[in-house]
Amino acid sequence: MELLDRYLNFIRMLLPRGKQQDIITELSADLQAQIADKEAELGRPLKEAELETILKQCGHPLLVAARYQAQQQLIGQSLYPLYVFGLKLVQWVLFPLLLVVGVAIAVFRAHPFFAMGQAVGDAITGAIYAVGVLTIAAVVLERLQTKLTFLDDWKPGDLPKLPAIPDERLIPRADSFGAFLGCAGFLAWWTGLLHIPQTSKLVFLNAIPDSFFWPVLALFVAEMVVHAVSLLLPWWTRKRAAVRVLMDVYAIVLAVLLLRVWPWFTFTIEGVTPHELAQVEQVVNGALYAAVVVTILGYGVCLLKDLRRARGLPPFTKTLWTWLGWDGSH
Repeated sequence: MELLDRYLNFIRMLLPRGKQQDIITELSADLQAQIADKEAELGRPLKEAELETILKQCGHPLLVAARYQAQQQLIGQSLYPLYVFGLKLVQWVLFPLLLVVGVAIAVFRAHPFFAMGQAVGDAITGAIYAVGVLTIAAVVLERLQTKLTFLDDWKPGDLPKLPAIPDERLIPRADSFGAFLGCAGFLAWWTGLLHIPQTSKLVFLNAIPDSFFWPVLALFVAEMVVHAVSLLLPWWTRKRAAVRVLMDVYAIVLAVLLLRVWPWFTFTIEGVTPHELAQVEQVVNGALYAAVVVTILGYGVCLLKDLRRARGLPPFTKTLWTWLGWDGSH
């Protein structure tokens, strides 16, 4: 029953991490018993509207989860899950947005690194203010005994749909946030918005061909978009996995083409003999070559995982046969 699974999944997200499975198992057994009794009474399977009636009698997921939360002094159990949900929005939506916008503006300032430090401070300050406003609003609503009507007038059918892939591990938001900032920093350098200080005694020659500028830019813009989506919806879907498959293939092809124009840099360094200069070039270009090879291998592993997710299967965990989607029955 998809509607029941969606109901229980929404409650699971609001429960204390260590108690989620036990509570969901208990709730599921109770609801299954009620459904079985009703079906026995009617002599047929329940219609969706009848199942919605049972779920509404059980209560809104926010209220059900509130029964299992620790007792709060300032914020009551009926408001506490909503308050926590608001804090998560500040943590994973408002703060990253303030940070990215602040850093993007900072790169155009006269002293970008100093301005970036200020942008980080402003983002933290804005998040703290938002938390304070949320806390005050929750306390005021609690003291006024305000009744939130949407907790009673709701439809189970409006709950978020379940992830399309049976992968219980959510995408860590910290990973998505870090990857998003990393891509943003790389693009700032790649497009020339952020300049790395160089010494006047070192000059780079024969850099990466200009024909790679737009392909690399497109890859990292796509990566940023996918990581931004994962911040808001931290679970895998088959469509998202299919997009990742295309990006993995694109990145591997791009990296292989990049290897074909290796070496990428030659140098002129004041006061260094040609023999020593050749050794420096060999070490730098060799390290960059190894880094690109490791990147290709990393995207290759991701490609195997994303291919399985695009097929609606969990990512591999054991053997090469599992990676390819085979089990003992094949």
